[in-house]
Amino acid sequence: MQKWLGLWKMDLVQKVSHGVLPDPSEESVIFRNHVYVVLGEIYPEQEQEGSPQQSEQDGGFREEVASGGFLSSLFGRETSSYTDEFLLDVRSRVNFTYRTRFIPIPRAPDGPSPLSLNVLVRTNPINTIENYIANPDCFNTDIGWGCMIRTGQSLLGNALQILHLGRDFRVDNEKSLKRESKIVTWFNDTPEAPFSIHNFVSTGTELSDKRPGEWFGPAATARSIQSLIYGFPECGITDCVVSVSSGDIYQNEVEKIYVENPDSIILFLLGVKLGINAVNESYRESICGILNSARSVGIAGGRPSSSLYFFGYQGNQFLYFDPHIPQPAVEESFVESCHTSKFGKLQLSEMDPSMLIGVLIKGEEDWQRWKLEVTDSTIINILPQRMDDFDVSCNMDDIESVDSNSMKDDTDNNENFGVLEGDYVDIGAILPHTAGTVDGEEDDCFQDIHCKNQKIVVMGNTHAVNANLTDYEVEGVLVEQETVGIPSPINEKC
Repeated sequence: MQKWLGLWKMDLVQKVSHGVLPDPSEESVIFRNHVYVVLGEIYPEQEQEGSPQQSEQDGGFREEVASGGFLSSLFGRETSSYTDEFLLDVRSRVNFTYRTRFIPIPRAPDGPSPLSLNVLVRTNPINTIENYIANPDCFNTDIGWGCMIRTGQSLLGNALQILHLGRDFRVDNEKSLKRESKIVTWFNDTPEAPFSIHNFVSTGTELSDKRPGEWFGPAATARSIQSLIYGFPECGITDCVVSVSSGDIYQNEVEKIYVENPDSIILFLLGVKLGINAVNESYRESICGILNSARSVGIAGGRPSSSLYFFGYQGNQFLYFDPHIPQPAVEESFVESCHTSKFGKLQLSEMDPSMLIGVLIKGEEDWQRWKLEVTDSTIINILPQRMDDFDVSCNMDDIESVDSNSMKDDTDNNENFGVLEGDYVDIGAILPHTAGTVDGEEDDCFQDIHCKNQKIVVMGNTHAVNANLTDYEVEGVLVEQETVGIPSPINEKC
């Protein structure tokens, strides 16, 4: 009972601190679909009837399981609904968390201090102060800043486990732990381990200008994973395709990889933002579709400023591992410490809209099947090629800013009477039209969320002489504010 109350308090404090207490109306939802989904595997909800002997037998797993919060358990989310097969699958997934007392990571001269209130509160203060005195310019824990790195490790670790051991691999005895020990120790907290937090921080500094002790976002995490995979080909992943700002994948780029080697293993890392301040409800089905895919390796997302690793869902709730549970850095029992049956549940409305999606594709045939699978996805878009491969040159005089009418009267402050710096410019009118489409046709899935799906460029310094749109990268994005239009050349001819 005391352990259960401790888990509830920790969950409640975290939700209050982030202002994401569940809406009572959501908690009272009657779930029509009670199956549990874990990375493409489906498990039915266990019948509530059972003998006392069965309940006692299940206690080993069920005692570890953390509910989605006090309110969830109060409304009937009982651990008795979990089948043994489901719990074994959860326990077999790789889970990386905060660590303490690992080999020190030197502090950057212009970076944050290793001693912070967050660390003092969440660890033994005496040990923290002792470590700080011994290594005042080093980090020997990632508490307070490493959660996104840890969920990125979990995503990559499960991808490698599935690749080398198969999706049906289960951790059920010492022999199974030994089978996966080679893979999991690649993530040990030492500089020598290829996917350690030390190497994540090193690549983060090089590629994303992240200092030790600074929080990583999905983009920095994806870049680090890609770089570390390329630096360690022994991991078995041939290529890592990263999109840091959308779910767009370009078919011509992927097919180049398969021309060289039809058996290439590709890990796709898609950094997306599915809303402004919260995940839009219209994406629920596509998120579930991603987690229900046999090719899914999870989602590194979470609450605002608090990353979690999502590996499945049940009804309206998403299942996750929480990396904010510190463990000491260990060598001998490291593999075993990366497995747990403790998991949480989160409503879609509580999730941060920024997340990193992981998909593992094994060969060209698998790629072709996956393309068909995501045809109706509102998140993942497989496009023929990048838009900046098109010829989008035009004269700046053809573009008029939304504010230009009011600015034209002030000739001293606006010399070119055109696009203002920072404007979103819609150049859809001058892009090649796809056969069978109608000009001005609305994209229903984007209209539903009150955003625009437009081909835009963000203008920089437009006062430069001979400024031309060919100087800017073109990308299809969702924009919240009004855009600047370009007259269609077709309409002008008419």
